[in-house]
Amino acid sequence: MTRRVVVVGAGLASAAHLTALRAVGADVVGVVTRDETRAAAARRLAPEARILPSLDAAVALDADTAVVVTPPSSHLAVASALAERGLDLVIDKPLAASLHEGQAIVDVAERSGVRAAVTLQHRYKEAARRARRLLSDGAIGALRSATVTVPLWRPDSYYAEAGRGTWNRDGGGVLITQAIHTLDLYLSLTGPARSVVATASTSRGRLEAEDTIHLLIDHGTHTASVTASTAAWPGGAETIHLYGDAGQLRLVGDSLVQIGDGVRPLVDGHVDASGPDPLSMTAWFRSLYDDVFTSWAAGTAPLSDARSGLPVQSVIDAAYRSAAAGATPITITVPEERESACQS
Repeated sequence: MTRRVVVVGAGLASAAHLTALRAVGADVVGVVTRDETRAAAARRLAPEARILPSLDAAVALDADTAVVVTPPSSHLAVASALAERGLDLVIDKPLAASLHEGQAIVDVAERSGVRAAVTLQHRYKEAARRARRLLSDGAIGALRSATVTVPLWRPDSYYAEAGRGTWNRDGGGVLITQAIHTLDLYLSLTGPARSVVATASTSRGRLEAEDTIHLLIDHGTHTASVTASTAAWPGGAETIHLYGDAGQLRLVGDSLVQIGDGVRPLVDGHVDASGPDPLSMTAWFRSLYDDVFTSWAAGTAPLSDARSGLPVQSVIDAAYRSAAAGATPITITVPEERESACQS
């Protein structure tokens, strides 16, 4: 069955969503935006979609799925309104600007009997899929340590948009807006974390939240260091390096290398996705939508089920509290896992 989709919001990230939705054969029937420039861009990517002024107008189109691409601070209100009207949800990362609101979105979806997913599309990289299988097979033995680096560059013009990089609109800076993808991928490979210590800073005087952050994550069985920045000119590839007692795995962008007696390339993918253009990740978005729509049709939870977005949001929440308290260790509390409310 073809999905009838409305996209709520037409900002920077909407282009990748619209492109991927058309690629998987979804019927994009409407895009909600009041901005004429963004409306024109949406029309080029989804020429058959109606440009709509409100959620009420979107619901009137009898869609079955809503893609929420509005600022994080609005996600709870938008998602709640749509869920209560029976639309399944795909929510652009992060789930919300805070862990509390992210949990509330999961709860309202389950209470309303609709399905919800979050666009943490890095999980769908070929390198990630291969690494996940290797770790499951014990290819590098017991994991002992890890390093995660996200060295990005965003010019001052990127932060000129009202609210970008603020606590109220975005929930923070580089960690929740950019590095969330790599951190989530790391956690999806290695499992839950117990505690975190963090320090954060900004090199831009008018930027409210951090543009550089350092985390030390304790998993109990191993530790990981995480560094993320949007002040690392000219930018570079996000990297996850996993050190086991029988070998290593190194993910750089969408490439994967296994290290043991020698160096064995396993996935020869694109290594640098450091720019702000989400269209460079369209293939991962397409894989995500394929998985979401196929899983929902089968009555199962996709890899990107909304509840699965809470662990990374829990680490981010704890990291921000640690940094605010002067690098105080903070215990990470992940909301209790419950069976997905996915229905056929």
